[in-house]
Amino acid sequence: MKKTMKAAVLHAPADVRFEDVPIPVVGPGEVLLRIRAAGNCGSDLKRIMVEGTWVFPCIPGHEFSGEVAELGEGVDGWRIGDRVTAAPMLPCFRCEWCLQGQYNLCDDYDYVGSRSDGAFAEYMKIRAFNLVKLPDTLSDEAAAMTDPAGVALHALRRAGGVTPGDVVAVLGAGPIGLFACQWAALMGAARVIATDIFDEKLEVARTLGVGVCVNSTREDPVKRIFEETDAKGADLLIETAGSVETHRQALLAARKRGRIVHVGRAYTDVLLADEVFTRIFRRELAVFGAVNTNFSPHDHEWKTTVEYLSSGAIKTGPLVSHRLPMSAVGETFRKMFMKEMVYNKIIFKP
Repeated sequence: MKKTMKAAVLHAPADVRFEDVPIPVVGPGEVLLRIRAAGNCGSDLKRIMVEGTWVFPCIPGHEFSGEVAELGEGVDGWRIGDRVTAAPMLPCFRCEWCLQGQYNLCDDYDYVGSRSDGAFAEYMKIRAFNLVKLPDTLSDEAAAMTDPAGVALHALRRAGGVTPGDVVAVLGAGPIGLFACQWAALMGAARVIATDIFDEKLEVARTLGVGVCVNSTREDPVKRIFEETDAKGADLLIETAGSVETHRQALLAARKRGRIVHVGRAYTDVLLADEVFTRIFRRELAVFGAVNTNFSPHDHEWKTTVEYLSSGAIKTGPLVSHRLPMSAVGETFRKMFMKEMVYNKIIFKP
């Protein structure tokens, strides 16, 4: 086996270099994966262009699919050539949350693509514990979207799911928002409303069966949601855009005793005017936060997500806006940051 590989390496914020680096050496309990497809996450943009990773140099990327290329000592149940995806969080297994099986809330976690090298490369290593086997019916490209689809599922579950007949509003029609729309429909929503500022993303929502799509640059989404609900408001609102305005809109557009799930990070202070804040208690709203996904043995959202992706019940194809070589990572993130391109899910392949 060769000793080096090509990888998109972050040396400092906005300094991505496509270069030769050593292929990772696997330790006990780890596997080496040959990456087949890797996707962009909304968090990657700020991490790569502004905040940086926790260590430098670091290979970003945490949404991926691949095949097992090498087994570390003590790894059982896996074979060379197995097609897999994997949860990128590496929990400590020691803190109170890990002991409860809530790995997404781990107090002392590692994370591929930001604290350890990730998937924008030919190869990466990861714990065998994190692997999820892929059925033959699921493509490499679709499997690389298990993470955002699972994040959307986790967000809905945090709010108790959907009661059949609910009106669900999803604020932000990026990948997580589009997956949330699909999960809501599968769970029995009577109507799903999607909002965004890009017509291109709302058009994808329409192809996925979303009946009401609102471009919030042209009309007030809060007013439209009330119009669509006989002036009551939505039963469940899922904020995925990560903007100050959508966090505010989510609170304003909820019906009495409605539920709001905040998924997107605004990267700035979210200050609530009195009119917005008082909605929480005057309407007895239930406000939830949702972060990441869980993959503990008794609560494995990744396996559930893979099942729905492989059956075709959750669709991925319409979400893909670009398919690019791994060598394009640096220039692509620069264009994204400078708003020189409209994009949704971007799939990079070695």
